Amino acid sequence: MIRIFAAAFLLTLLGHSGGVVSAVAERDMTAVGQNQDIDLKPAKIVILVDESGSISQPDMDRERDAASLIGQSELSTKSTVSVVGFASDNGTRSPVDVVCPPLVLSGPAERDHIAQCVSGLRKRTRPEGDGTDHAEALQQAMSYLRDGSPADGPKLIFLLTDGVLDVTDSPRYGANKTGDQRNDAAREVIRQTLTQARDAGVQVWPLGFGKVDTNALNGFAEGGYRGSCGPNVPQPRATVVSSSADVADALLRAFSSGRCAGVGPIQNTPVGSGASVEIPVTIPVIATDGSIIVAKHDGRIGVDYVDPQGKSVPKSGETGSGKFEVSGENSPVEVLHIVDPVPGQWKVRVSSGQGVPAQNVLTTVTWLGAAQALLLLDPPAPAVGQPVTVSLQVVLRGGKPVTQPDLLRGLAFSAELSGKDLPVQPIAMLDNGQDPDTAVDGTFTGRLTIPQEVTDEITFKGTVSGLGISAADALATVRVAPEVPPILAAATLPTISTRVAPGETVRASVAVTNNTGQRHKVRVQVRGAGDAAITVPADDAVREVDPGRTTFEFRMVFAANTPEGVTTGVVQVVDGDDAGTVFHEKPFTVEVAYPPPPPPILQWVLGTVAGIAVVALALWLVARRRSQEVEGLMVQAVRNGQRAYLHTEARKAKQFRFTVTMHTLVPALDVAQPGDPTAFTLTRSRAGLTLLTPYGERHSMQLDQSVEVGEDLSITVSLDELRRNQEAQTDHYATQPVEEEPGPSGPQPTARDPYL
Repeated sequence: MIRIFAAAFLLTLLGHSGGVVSAVAERDMTAVGQNQDIDLKPAKIVILVDESGSISQPDMDRERDAASLIGQSELSTKSTVSVVGFASDNGTRSPVDVVCPPLVLSGPAERDHIAQCVSGLRKRTRPEGDGTDHAEALQQAMSYLRDGSPADGPKLIFLLTDGVLDVTDSPRYGANKTGDQRNDAAREVIRQTLTQARDAGVQVWPLGFGKVDTNALNGFAEGGYRGSCGPNVPQPRATVVSSSADVADALLRAFSSGRCAGVGPIQNTPVGSGASVEIPVTIPVIATDGSIIVAKHDGRIGVDYVDPQGKSVPKSGETGSGKFEVSGENSPVEVLHIVDPVPGQWKVRVSSGQGVPAQNVLTTVTWLGAAQALLLLDPPAPAVGQPVTVSLQVVLRGGKPVTQPDLLRGLAFSAELSGKDLPVQPIAMLDNGQDPDTAVDGTFTGRLTIPQEVTDEITFKGTVSGLGISAADALATVRVAPEVPPILAAATLPTISTRVAPGETVRASVAVTNNTGQRHKVRVQVRGAGDAAITVPADDAVREVDPGRTTFEFRMVFAANTPEGVTTGVVQVVDGDDAGTVFHEKPFTVEVAYPPPPPPILQWVLGTVAGIAVVALALWLVARRRSQEVEGLMVQAVRNGQRAYLHTEARKAKQFRFTVTMHTLVPALDVAQPGDPTAFTLTRSRAGLTLLTPYGERHSMQLDQSVEVGEDLSITVSLDELRRNQEAQTDHYATQPVEEEPGPSGPQPTARDPYL
């Protein structure tokens, strides 16, 4: 029974918080251009920062912090970042200051260099040229970005400016020209440079504050490359903020759209002098790379990081929660870069020293999922005029297919067919459980008939795009058969709604059409699912099929050591004598889990009073059942003398899951959502109560006994008033209340559990 309960709990945790299984179909990846060595697409980023004389010193500080924030937050170790300040040329100094030349962010030293070199950004004086030369700034950026294709990774210019174009003091736009003529000449240079940017696939994301020319900012965004990382992701656009204090927020949003990165809620939290605060940030399941960002504005503020299990993580090194590298630790912006982070709610502990002024600290998290689109064709070698079913799945680094639909919300799955002298034909891909799709399971499916004009090879391309994903495309090049293959097959397989326990079997079927005119041998095999050992028994695997149509069943056996969770794989129907000849292949997704626990013991209903003995037996049975239920209990959380209350749900459940939030003076108690990894779990038996913390600690306790479960936090469980009255009536061994203590609605009696 304990095993069943534990298995059910583990399944719930994995199924709702993960949605990612630990297996990928093991098949010939070279046939469809797959590569399991998955990495993020690198980006080329140039940050242009206004240094003109019209900017205030606080604005300059915020620009500097924003440039550091974007530079350090970039997630790929192959990305290149440059930071360039700009003002104008009055004949004595260049209009641009390259404070951070192009640098590949290969490690923490390089990211830390970005945090330091941005200090070279400073406001220009009039003798130094304090105008605003957007033309020279854009040309400098384009000198770093002309090479390469957007398909290799995004190329981005972030333009931070507080003013309008002003090169009236710049002789490079005409020694004998008026100020207006010089500005007109600079505008023509801007137009030409933006045309180059559009042709080179370079996006321009302007961010304006203060006195801005909104039309000019929109012109920068619209003049560059208008690409996007997904159909629902904004194209480059201008953003105007009311003050420089909002620059970081707006720039992070632009970074998200341009880089296709996910960005969590941006929080500005006040931190007093000498005070400490704890700020939650959430890393989603789909993230393979993340950056926790802390813009503290003062290098004297200390920062520590806590994983979802409540354990502090190192700023350099590796634990079970991920691989860590910090940069900017003693600068105004600190970033913790995490590879393969444990998903869930992390915490940022910010500590200010005595004498450090009170200020707001910005925290957020950015992430990307390093992924590969996985493409499957059925039949693998189609003929002209034959329908082909195309399946597309997204697989994260480590070969982990994403099967939970809510994790894919916002992503776009698309496929297309192309060939020599053949127009590109899009294929509609859906995950709706309707033909040709089989179930809502994260696998998107479409169907297309091979055009009659195809005479040679054709290429299928699958693409997954959107915020938070960096997915390599899948390509499958196949040679079209001159006629329909002599053997056709189609399998009916279990779906994600199918539940199978380790060591058990599920049934499936195959329909084969044999057009050879003679008996033919076929074989059914499962190209496995990582740790899930799934086999087809020998007496089911090989069949002799007569000419015409034959349908037969086969068994899929799941080994006893198959891990619980959602598992995917591929069933293939191949030639019985040549396994390399594949007639049919189809993906499947099932849920591996032990059966759910049995329902609570049903209370016996007695028709008539049969005597004192029968009544006593019924009361004894009721008492025993209630001793295992969590109905009618009240949970109390106490922190620093402040107390919060939460009644268990009014149902006859064997466990109660709740969360404790400690962001305010009074702790907050709430019923946990399914799969919440931060939940406490309360169970009850005749021996007492058991409390399992999110950190894996198990506490045995009695009613009204206080148990310490964390720093300055204790949990007490008692009976509520209604339950006490009921149990006093059904068990003559119930004790009387021994003391009174205040509760949420008047005095709450306390007593020991009458069933112990």
